[in-house]
Amino acid sequence: MNEMIKPNEWRRFIAAAIIGFLLFAALDLIPTIVSTTSGELGGKVIEKAEAERLAASFAEQHLGMKVSESKAVHQTDKLMNGYLMKEELAKTYYEQYDSRFPTDTFQVEVSLEGKNYGFVYVHMQNGSVVAWNFNVDAHPMSDKEMSDSAAVFLEKQGFRSEELKNSKLRHDKVQGLIWSAAPAGFTIEEAKLNIDLALVELNGEPVIAMYKPAFQVPDAYKKYVDKQDMYASVLTMVGYLLMSIVLCILAIVYAILYRKFTSFKYGIILTIIYFIAYCITNLIMVDGVRASLGEIADMDLTIMITMIFTIVVGIPMAASIYISLVAGDGLWKAMGRNVWPRFKDAGYGEYVWRSARLGYLFALILFGLQAVIFLILKLSIGTWNTSDATQSPYNISALWLMPVLAWMAAIGEEAVFRMFGIGLFRKWFKNTFLACLPPTLFWALGHVMYPFYPATTRLFELIIIGLAFCYIFMKYGYITAVFTHAIFNTIAVSYSIIMVGSAFDIAAAVLFIVLPVLIAYVIRLLHNKKRQNPSVTTDPPLMQQ
Repeated sequence: MNEMIKPNEWRRFIAAAIIGFLLFAALDLIPTIVSTTSGELGGKVIEKAEAERLAASFAEQHLGMKVSESKAVHQTDKLMNGYLMKEELAKTYYEQYDSRFPTDTFQVEVSLEGKNYGFVYVHMQNGSVVAWNFNVDAHPMSDKEMSDSAAVFLEKQGFRSEELKNSKLRHDKVQGLIWSAAPAGFTIEEAKLNIDLALVELNGEPVIAMYKPAFQVPDAYKKYVDKQDMYASVLTMVGYLLMSIVLCILAIVYAILYRKFTSFKYGIILTIIYFIAYCITNLIMVDGVRASLGEIADMDLTIMITMIFTIVVGIPMAASIYISLVAGDGLWKAMGRNVWPRFKDAGYGEYVWRSARLGYLFALILFGLQAVIFLILKLSIGTWNTSDATQSPYNISALWLMPVLAWMAAIGEEAVFRMFGIGLFRKWFKNTFLACLPPTLFWALGHVMYPFYPATTRLFELIIIGLAFCYIFMKYGYITAVFTHAIFNTIAVSYSIIMVGSAFDIAAAVLFIVLPVLIAYVIRLLHNKKRQNPSVTTDPPLMQQ
């Protein structure tokens, strides 16, 4: 049976939305705000421009060479941060070691005279230079000269000679001869500090070309994470990418078979919006890609090729969204369901307006549900998360545009996995609940490479969240599902922006949060003007009875 969204439908979810918000606030929001404002895990972060200035100044003073260009990105030790989170040692590490050996830094690439270059690592809070690696045209040093100079340098860094007894020289294919040491007493649980040094003779003087102190996680932890990352890659490739391609092919077939129930004009505007959002999202995340490449000289060409490839790949992705919308619309109409009302339909404006209002309530409910799921997973399977430079807000060049990602995901994922996915399996299985399971699983598998461990953490979480989206789609239609998804993602993204962004970024985040209701209001206004006597008998779908 199909019915409209009743005028007071939102009242049914007020209590659940309040409970969801309270759970989210208690389990996630308030603890994060407290740790951030108290300075428990670091103070105010310096600007990238300041990090570049400090790195350039250090390089010029250290090498006696002019710096022609510098570029800063946020770099993070994903392994060590994950280990600290798993063992609940983040606060202890911050108090004992962060000022000298931070796990998060600004990695500044500096271009020097000639073809010389290097990377300088600047502490994100206190601005001190904590590590560096220069590739300069210089003379190598003998083993004894390197050992003697390394010992003198490290004593100036605050290490005692008795702490450096376990040192050795080793040869590296890239760096050449490296002096390594594991200072005694610098441990946190099973993680131990390791220092790598490379020295050269420059202008007749010994120069520390590389100084990299970093804690090494236990081998057992590294092997576990590597195995989990491998599982996540396989699940993503087979369960998400491969099945997305299969769904796209099937969408082409069903769009042709059910063309008399739909129109190939449908979905063009949404597809264009998706592609624009996709391009913006990837272009503003270039610094994250740069950080993921590590220490590569002259990486601008690599970045440019990567971005061109990414944009080109976006074209077939956008095409799959378009054909999924057309095929899904045809499938549902052939089954007697109108899951995607159009502007020409009576009552469309009111339906969109009510969809947006429901979307905010559903988003709050989902935040509460998500917080509870993560708590249960932490207590049951020991879930923990870690950092990822590619997703860092400090690596977003236009942070205020980050919520655009929310609309890209909402339009695309609801089209492929709900609009077409559920429609396809509903056609095959003749059962709504069973029809929701395969596309929800495929969708969830597309998120297992996020920095959560075990790798199945997000699979468990998003199967539940995904089924909630399925209910919203089946009950209230595609537009309500898109609004809910966009609002949910926008608030999540804006959460990070508010924590680290400027006043302008925060203002933009607030605007994006209220954008759905503004869009819905404008659509309702335009629709009501077009129809002097608007009807509110639009029939977005209810769950099949």
